Amino acid sequence: MDNKSNGKLAALAVGGAVLMGALLFGLSFLTGYKLPADNLSPILTPLRSFAGWFALILFASLTIMGLGKMSSRISAKWFLSFPLTIIAIVALMFASLWLRPSGILMSGTGRTTLLDGSSIRSVTELKAYLEKPVLSPNVPLAPAGFDFVAAKALWTAKCNICHSQVSTMDALKSKYKKTGKIDVVVNRMVAAAGGMITPEDATKIMQFLNEGLDKY
Repeated sequence: MDNKSNGKLAALAVGGAVLMGALLFGLSFLTGYKLPADNLSPILTPLRSFAGWFALILFASLTIMGLGKMSSRISAKWFLSFPLTIIAIVALMFASLWLRPSGILMSGTGRTTLLDGSSIRSVTELKAYLEKPVLSPNVPLAPAGFDFVAAKALWTAKCNICHSQVSTMDALKSKYKKTGKIDVVVNRMVAAAGGMITPEDATKIMQFLNEGLDKY
């Protein structure tokens, strides 16, 4: 394969990466794209995703091209060309991990973006985030002498009828408790329970989830 053919293959890889990335960038706006935090740029945020997809598709194309070259050059010296090609492909993979927008060199970003614009990048950070107390503003604070143990028993009895608490615990902690929307999910369950949860029960359950979920 001559240099002209190599140039065409490289141009095809780059062009394909740009085209796919541009399509993803455009679709992010056509599908009602919303920023996870108000202090993030509406242009730079999707552009970072675009750059990540660009790098992924480009390096995948280069890897396929490298495998094709390797297969075409297997000869009496295959014992040398084969390991060298494998090393080159692995080097490209590591380069993509280092250079992508949420990679090692740009570790200020991550897959999970919080409401304040910061990111969670490790299991330790996720656990610390989930354990940080957040109170729902629309839930009244538990009065003095509130029986959290009894409220927990009430929550267990009422909220295990339609589904298991284990199956919804992650969503409860991350989607509702951490965003201060305990009242939203409890009121939704009250409506779905068909009268099995009274307004008094709902208030006690909200107060337990709001202040005692991580303590009892």
